[in-house]
Amino acid sequence: MVRKMVSVQAVEGVYPIKDADRIEKAKIGGWIVVVGKDMGLEPGDHVAYYEIDSMLPADDPRYAELQKRGQRTVPVSNTITGEEREITGHVLKTARLRGVYSQGLVMPLSAIGVPEDTPVGTDVTLRANVWKFEELPPLKGGNMVGVFNAPCSKSDATRVQNLTAYWDEIKRIAWTPTVKVDGTSTTIYRDMDDMVHVYSRNWELKSDCTNMQVAVKTGLVNALEKGMVCQFELCGPSVNGNRLKLSSYRPFVFAVWHDNAKLDREDWPQVMLDNAVPLLDEDEWKPTGDVMDMIAKVDGLRGNVTRDLLDEGIVWHAKAGERLSDDLYNELGGNRCFKIISNKYLTKHGL
Repeated sequence: MVRKMVSVQAVEGVYPIKDADRIEKAKIGGWIVVVGKDMGLEPGDHVAYYEIDSMLPADDPRYAELQKRGQRTVPVSNTITGEEREITGHVLKTARLRGVYSQGLVMPLSAIGVPEDTPVGTDVTLRANVWKFEELPPLKGGNMVGVFNAPCSKSDATRVQNLTAYWDEIKRIAWTPTVKVDGTSTTIYRDMDDMVHVYSRNWELKSDCTNMQVAVKTGLVNALEKGMVCQFELCGPSVNGNRLKLSSYRPFVFAVWHDNAKLDREDWPQVMLDNAVPLLDEDEWKPTGDVMDMIAKVDGLRGNVTRDLLDEGIVWHAKAGERLSDDLYNELGGNRCFKIISNKYLTKHGL
């Protein structure tokens, strides 16, 4: 599934912030965004909603004021075309203002040249000239040998804030909850000719890259049968600031595929289970209440990877026998999973 970095959304509610004269909070799906009262937002208004991780280019005059909040020169990707490049701009991250977590940006549709009658849910990322920021080291041309073509979905799970319309259905489904581990997503695949490929983001990499070396050392490559795919987070020194404080590189397997089908965890080869992301209790972490309840419950999760350290969040994987409605499947994609990222984790690490 292609992530909609900027989309047309309806404002579901506007609420005051204690002791704040100039700002208020707007609810859009499961997201809360702090906005200026001068926007005059009302429930039902259609707006352009920018998700966190949106890169707003410095050379686009529509985002000139936002550049004053800070700029970065980083690798980014176009969620529509797959193009990758390095650009300078402002990256939208989670902020805490007057005790309120604010995630994303709201702009009038007119500000990006989108008609007011554009249907809710329409992807306007290209019109907004927005790129997706990913905290990964830049890929040098010499490391890439082709494009991602493994027989599986890419690894970016949908955030629960985008799934409020499907929450009642989600609560009826059986899920396997696992810890979301902060690393570099890697995919290894043994094709039907017995050749092993390694991928990161949108690209196939050289077979001597660090990702492959770790997969070989830990036995993941040897465990691959023909037609099997293993996806893991590579964590350790030099990866995303090593927030887990690991002394060496480690893979954390989060998905295994065989013959184009995602396998239940109980059907993984043992070596993949030995290197798996931590499993959480299904009863304790069964989706309940409303979306905001679950976001609050995940906030502050810690110690499942490294003792006493905050965990990034949780990913829920639909069990293989569960049937999803067409609409929910279209939202989740072939991964059949969604995630909640801890707000405390995001703000602690400036994400």
